[in-house]
Amino acid sequence: MKKSILILFSLLFCLSAIQAQLLWKVTGNGLKYPSYLFGTQQLIPIQFLDSVPGLFAAFNESEVVIGEIVLNNIDAAAKIQQAAIMPAHIKIKDLLNEEEYKIADNELKSVLKLSLKNLSILNPSIILTMYELEIYKKLTGYSDNKQSESYFQLIAVEKGKKVVGLETVEQQIEVLYGNGTLERQADVLVETIQHKENLLNEMIQLTKLYKAGKIDDLVELSKRHNNVSDMTEQEYAKFVDNRNADWLKKLPALMKETSGFIAVGAIHLGGRNGLVKQLQKAGYKVKAV
Repeated sequence: MKKSILILFSLLFCLSAIQAQLLWKVTGNGLKYPSYLFGTQQLIPIQFLDSVPGLFAAFNESEVVIGEIVLNNIDAAAKIQQAAIMPAHIKIKDLLNEEEYKIADNELKSVLKLSLKNLSILNPSIILTMYELEIYKKLTGYSDNKQSESYFQLIAVEKGKKVVGLETVEQQIEVLYGNGTLERQADVLVETIQHKENLLNEMIQLTKLYKAGKIDDLVELSKRHNNVSDMTEQEYAKFVDNRNADWLKKLPALMKETSGFIAVGAIHLGGRNGLVKQLQKAGYKVKAV
């Protein structure tokens, strides 16, 4: 009886460890060298990386660093900044009624110390990103100006490693700013501000799930449809599933060529259509490090 109980606990522990994982080793299916898959999160301090067992060993072992796009690129930054500006004939006041404008304006003045008029030429999704980042900083004390994906690319350049992007800058811009009409983005901005407590709760949940490495739970949280500001099924497919499918066409050739350190958003790892299960389905051995 005691032996059965010990076996059961061992199985439960193993299952928990597999689900709660940010770093994965990819082998098999004709690969000469192992590659590594790591889930990043934009708002997690770089210091957190020190707590992930085997992470830097995996990075040092890899010959090429693979990200969503090549981030440390002046041309890319310029294109993204340009895309953040709305068409010249549209301003944020054209997308909101008087009451919505007043609600958003008051909150942005309080949090960002900027009025909606100051931000009027910016895409609503950019205004929302600025707002959410400032809220997160106040909630957690976060002050890091480096994100984990860009951090790995910076170190790669210093070490003479090749850096490869799975998407072009233009593709990423389409994902960031082309996911829904400007009217939909304006609605999401106001809805998020009106239900600020939901935003705070979600930030706390996302941070806890990420630090625990619960990639499947991250996917489930991201796919919920409780509020207007939540992604629709179509938006989620465009932002996550479709990109995963596209990356899975490119990764085999990159991994076959040499050992790769693949650092992409953690939301892309978990779930039925995530990179972990889809690579396994393609015949690779994908195991928690």
